Amino acid sequence: MSRTAAAKPGRDRASYDHGQLSMRRRAAVLRRALSLGGAAAVLLWSCTSTPAPADSEAAQQTAQHRAPVERGESPPAVEITVPAEVARLPDYESLDPQDDPRQLSFDDLIHGPGSQEFGASKLLREVGVVEMLRDYIINVPPSAEFIAGAEATMASLSTYEFYVGADADGKVMEYFESSMLRFARHAMDTLPFAAASQTLHDAFFEVLEACGRASAWPEVELFEMHNGRGYDIMEHLIEPTFGLTFFEYEQLRHQCARYAATYPTLDPEVRDKLLKSQREHFAEVILRRLDDELPVVEIPPRYQAEIDDLRANGW
Repeated sequence: MSRTAAAKPGRDRASYDHGQLSMRRRAAVLRRALSLGGAAAVLLWSCTSTPAPADSEAAQQTAQHRAPVERGESPPAVEITVPAEVARLPDYESLDPQDDPRQLSFDDLIHGPGSQEFGASKLLREVGVVEMLRDYIINVPPSAEFIAGAEATMASLSTYEFYVGADADGKVMEYFESSMLRFARHAMDTLPFAAASQTLHDAFFEVLEACGRASAWPEVELFEMHNGRGYDIMEHLIEPTFGLTFFEYEQLRHQCARYAATYPTLDPEVRDKLLKSQREHFAEVILRRLDDELPVVEIPPRYQAEIDDLRANGW
């Protein structure tokens, strides 16, 4: 069976003060970043955000949805089918309480080994940093930088925890992975927002919102839209407003954002054409930083072939 969720119009609230976004989370991450050193503090403070169970019955979830457009526009409704596994979280109920990441506090998730439980952290361990960037992070539109930046931040935090006590080879891996994520953040910060594709923006946020509607929390808001950019929902409002924990919200938004970044509503050729300049920008910035960074960033054997391919063929 499938679920059809009611559409919601774009949420562009002129009174929304994004200067106050997620200040508790920013403060917590900054405390962690400061403990890692000045450069990490700058990186993590610049990209803090608040990322993301669903129907076990549904083979597919369908949401009737309107794109997040500016006030006064009335586009036709777009029907978006979200695969059930995308909008469904893992079965946390089957876990022992001590293994349930939903039970971890915000500080525990950000400051310690709990950071490895986030979807972005697990993706990094599963596919590696180059594939994570190539197939996900660099395809997120600039207007959703708050998501891409948060995912890169959580993955970077997890490298610190994952390689605690590692040998020399492990430390080389840690420095390479964290450096690549830092270079990607630099590319995000220098990506011209004014030149961004409206088509990519609309397609990404349409799917992101539809995915939330298709989840077990159809009223969940995975973003706020203000002046054409997406922003976070404040961390302390998530559970009392939508009924899911901070960790569940992070996991849901991770899964939905990864799916949205594939642009399932666009023809692949159209998608790739629209993403071409953005992908080139990321490749140029990352390779330049990789070549110029001091201390030198050693490329581990695991990643050598992928970096060679990036140099030869780009993204």
